[in-house]
Amino acid sequence: MNVAGVQRRTIWPGEGGDAVFVIDQRELPHRWSVARLDKPDQVFDAIATMVVRGAPLIGVTAAYGMALQCLVDPTDAALTSAAGKLISARPTAVNLAWATQRMLGQLLGEPLARRRGRAFALAGAMADAA
Repeated sequence: MNVAGVQRRTIWPGEGGDAVFVIDQRELPHRWSVARLDKPDQVFDAIATMVVRGAPLIGVTAAYGMALQCLVDPTDAALTSAAGKLISARPTAVNLAWATQRMLGQLLGEPLARRRGRAFALAGAMADAA
């Protein structure tokens, strides 16, 4: 997306690795607004309330939601629970379920200490491909 002559993504991680920023799609095209998401519940709400729209962006946002879950609790049970909740935000969204299940499948095989870095790298790769 081009904003004031600068090419921008619709979603990007914060520099400190503790948050994700999204362009609030509800405000476009009349106003530029960015939402900061730093908790998995905020990602759920952003998906459910259509802050993010479009299949690829919804999937990438869910992937970053899984990465944020790794900051809170990266255990198998917590990731599995977070995946289920994220999918329930829009149960018919195919990219949402695909991205969340892909993240879950990749992360559950990683040692707990490596899950945060792996999750953000996977979400970033999804964002690059979207």
